[in-house]
Amino acid sequence: MAPAASAGVGLVPPKIDAATNRPLLDKNGNPELDYDLTFPQMLLHYFPTGMLGLGLTALLASFMSGMAGNVTAFNTVWTYDIYQSYIRRNASDQHYLWMGRMATVFGIGLSILTAYMASRFNNIMDMLQLVFAFVNAPLLATFLLGMFWKRSTGHGAFFGLLGGTLAASIHHGLTLPEGASVGVKGGWLGTIVHTYPSEMAQNFWAAIFAFTACLVITIVISVLTKPRNEEELKGLVYSLTPRQTDENLKWYKRPAFLAVCVLVAALVLNIIFW
Repeated sequence: MAPAASAGVGLVPPKIDAATNRPLLDKNGNPELDYDLTFPQMLLHYFPTGMLGLGLTALLASFMSGMAGNVTAFNTVWTYDIYQSYIRRNASDQHYLWMGRMATVFGIGLSILTAYMASRFNNIMDMLQLVFAFVNAPLLATFLLGMFWKRSTGHGAFFGLLGGTLAASIHHGLTLPEGASVGVKGGWLGTIVHTYPSEMAQNFWAAIFAFTACLVITIVISVLTKPRNEEELKGLVYSLTPRQTDENLKWYKRPAFLAVCVLVAALVLNIIFW
């Protein structure tokens, strides 16, 4: 086998075919890289033996804390914000505790099914960006308008979020990454109007459509609906919130100085590990 097809690139290893125990090749004969193993490979490469165990423990702890936080948020939102507020009010605490436990079981089961769906992607980041395109992109437009435009209304935000998510869904259903099959990666509306060179390109364009649709719909509906009293928006909207000054703080405690330090550190780390 040619050297280019038998190894990964840098610290990124190739994907291995379980049937042949050889690297998986794309249509051009190049090995498909397993980006999900990049971080463990970095631990193996940069950490000495004594620190490797600590690094792996920290990695597992971060996974567990993230899982616990997401599941806890899921059952809290469902039990208190939806179930208790709109479905069954004035029930006993024991009943809500039982419902929270059932929501936890359902959430974990849903995450397991999602993990199987994630195996269809080349790496987990492609799927995460797809989820972000559906959820985070329209949510960002809603937050920006709510924070900086006092004329935005709840009706505009609600229908803007729905419209943004719908726009991302339509875009995903009408497009497909190059070399992918119809299904979880797109094209499920039956007609392929565009083929993207990669899954990440499709995700970015889906996020652009979702953000733009949410922004436009929220603005239009907000203009057509009654705004809230400005007194109710104090502390929520930037233009109606009193400005805080940091002149009484020492220069090394001011947020601007700390922000510059963080940006410089991030730039240096990116240059080192480029």
